[in-house]
Amino acid sequence: MTYAEGHPVRLIAGRLALDFLNTADWAPDGTVLHEKIAGLADLDVWVRAVGLSAAARPSSIDVVHRYRRDLRRLFRTGTGLGSATLQARLRDVDIAGACSLDDLARQPVLGLVALSALSVLSDRRERDRIKTCPGVDCGWMFIDETRNRRRKWCLMETCGNRAKAARHYRRISAKTETA
Repeated sequence: MTYAEGHPVRLIAGRLALDFLNTADWAPDGTVLHEKIAGLADLDVWVRAVGLSAAARPSSIDVVHRYRRDLRRLFRTGTGLGSATLQARLRDVDIAGACSLDDLARQPVLGLVALSALSVLSDRRERDRIKTCPGVDCGWMFIDETRNRRRKWCLMETCGNRAKAARHYRRISAKTETA
């Protein structure tokens, strides 16, 4: 699946809430460098990609962007999105009425994201494994599920390879300058 601009939908984080945060590329200061959900059609693409094809979506993309920004701040710093906001999103989810996974997939998408966020943030073992990719203009977040907790990059084939190539270029350049 691809967004309207042709970028592939990448689900690398391991949790719905973090994959939601990764629908933008982020600067270190928390500003969006590249928006992947520019409109509600892009949100629909992402919702289908995560398997929530019948999920109810908000009527405004601004609501989505604001919620994502605040939720990212909460994951990064522990502040920014009050528990009242998470609880308000969770009130929209009727898990008791969901008898099957198909029923759950029809819940409001931001409510399901809130449920995922609450699950991750309330489990210290998961919270301690949240990492942010150090790649240039990336800022994606993921759960490091490796045994030794040494995963560094969101994806090795993108950010990891770019960093390795840049390091190699610097080493080669330094050698040619000293020769």
